[in-house]
Amino acid sequence: VGYHLGLAAITRGERVVDLGSGSGMDLFLAALHAGAEGEVVGVDMTEEQLAKARRLATRDGYAAVGLQLGYIEHAPVADGWADIVISNGVINLCDDKAAVFREIARMLRPGGRTAISDIVTERQLTEAIVCDVNLWASCIGGAMQEDDYRRAIEDAGLTLRTVRENPQYHFISDSAQGATKTFGVKSISVLATKAG
Repeated sequence: VGYHLGLAAITRGERVVDLGSGSGMDLFLAALHAGAEGEVVGVDMTEEQLAKARRLATRDGYAAVGLQLGYIEHAPVADGWADIVISNGVINLCDDKAAVFREIARMLRPGGRTAISDIVTERQLTEAIVCDVNLWASCIGGAMQEDDYRRAIEDAGLTLRTVRENPQYHFISDSAQGATKTFGVKSISVLATKAG
């Protein structure tokens, strides 16, 4: 839902975790930046997505990429392992977003950083929108108010460094466009750091 890898500024040799890595697009881009000296781990709850990512990693020679089955609220990554945690359009789909931010803080080494692109709202969503399956699929139904999203990141012990709107991201369906206009649904990218 946005380009957060520029904020991530991944360098050679870094350890990266991609939460909700899917079939691996951001994961493989991160691996190119981290190089052969780095390690990149994707965490996803969907066996089919992981299977596709494994096929692509094997086909294209991404030896430094690992893939783990798991929920991002309880990621199978050791404490303090990661230099950077990335995620793109997935946290909004989680019921307990605060738990995800706590997991990010747990996985990061002191001085580590996280770069996330996600969907947020300017105003509180109605129950009808929250319960609309199509709007969940559009990454809108589970979106959090931006102020609450920022607060949850900070409550996890992370310091926000950059918050950037992504106006180039547009919703396609009529219902999604309606929610965008009414509730200020938008894509943002954030960079936050863990104290060193």
